[in-house]
Amino acid sequence: VDIYKNDAILLDDFGFLQASPFVEVIAGVNFDISVQPSSSSDTSGALAKFTYNLLAGENYELMASGLVSSSGYDPIKPFDIKVFEGARKMAASSGNTDVLVYHGSTDAPVVDIYESSGPAGTLIDDIAYGEYASDYLELTTADYILDVQDETGSTTVQRFNASLDSLGLTDSAIVVAAAGFLSPGDNSDGTEFGLYAALPSGGDLIPLSVYTEPPTSIEDETLSGTDF
Repeated sequence: VDIYKNDAILLDDFGFLQASPFVEVIAGVNFDISVQPSSSSDTSGALAKFTYNLLAGENYELMASGLVSSSGYDPIKPFDIKVFEGARKMAASSGNTDVLVYHGSTDAPVVDIYESSGPAGTLIDDIAYGEYASDYLELTTADYILDVQDETGSTTVQRFNASLDSLGLTDSAIVVAAAGFLSPGDNSDGTEFGLYAALPSGGDLIPLSVYTEPPTSIEDETLSGTDF
């Protein structure tokens, strides 16, 4: 898509699972953000248009999610841009990685985020589609295993490696967004469900890899491929 601020192009050919760097705007003044197809030349008949008036000295995250199409998807969640006031460009404390979580998967249920490598326990409780977590998680920079669970905590939807240390994210503040579909076949064969990290510098979101349980021993690994 193309993103316009008022009638001027702000982001040209801005793709799915991409982030912009922070952009400065004049505080206390209404301005429009319009979303158009990438072939656009102006804001006429915009796919979506939103008006904002932001506070001086504050940082904001704007996250686009939802569907432009009214068919071919189940469920239909209309396109929207969600705003988080109090965004960070770096971690609040040296040696940490601050993580803001956003739920942007239209067919995923209300979920919990559980850290299972420590375990540290439940990090996010009952986050629904279109919601940010209430605040940043201020985590010691390390490599974690995150379980995306249903709201009861009894079913794991998927497990991911959150390799904050391996990715070199010390002192960073990032946004981790759930995106894609749990059931791509019911959603026009779209992207499969995943967790993606957005950096303050922008660019392609970083996919968190799906966690794979390692074999418990050499014997277990050998026996798993043997027929009797």
